[in-house]
Amino acid sequence: MIRKDLGERWGQLDPAGPPAIDWLVPIVGSRCVVLLGAFDPPTNAHLAIVDAAAGIVGAPAALGMTKMMLARPDDELFSPEERVALLTSVAEEERSGFLIANRGTYLDVARALGAEGFDASFLVGSDKLRQLADPAFYRDGSDGVAATFAEVRLVVVPRPGSTIDRDDVTVIDPRDVFGSGVSGADLTGLSGTKVRRKVAAGEPVDGLVPQAVAVALGGYTSAR
Repeated sequence: MIRKDLGERWGQLDPAGPPAIDWLVPIVGSRCVVLLGAFDPPTNAHLAIVDAAAGIVGAPAALGMTKMMLARPDDELFSPEERVALLTSVAEEERSGFLIANRGTYLDVARALGAEGFDASFLVGSDKLRQLADPAFYRDGSDGVAATFAEVRLVVVPRPGSTIDRDDVTVIDPRDVFGSGVSGADLTGLSGTKVRRKVAAGEPVDGLVPQAVAVALGGYTSAR
């Protein structure tokens, strides 16, 4: 069951308004490392990535979900409201932060955090850099690209098949994220898409998702 207060706070976010955030699970202090995503569903790879980055940067980890999202695939597993509730539970279990934001770009979220006194770094996969450098991704085109790389501190996780050709980002060694795996599971390349496909096929997702997600999926177990 979705907590009414969480649904109301998600519903109050206005995508047409100025950039704004709402901490559903606050962090301690003003510095943070934020992983933005659709999280359908949250996976143990998400947690491994943000945990590793938090250790490297030396700041609390936080998950973030935006009200304005890119077009979602047809195989949606959880509604946005359900994901907000799940991510709140996951963040509480993992002792990380969780924020929701009304606007969809990293620049919007960074500015909203900055306006409230937070010093944030943002985690992205190396495949995301091409999109962030694409003027079509922004309402103000190339100005948005320039502002993003000037204002947003990016921490990049290398992904297979994509190169990192920028010197204005921090790069994490994937071995620092996935070196030991979680509960014996290989999390390299794990994504929400792969979990959705497993669920659709009736396959177990043990070790791939946090406990709160496992319970929501109807009885799967996770040792994390």
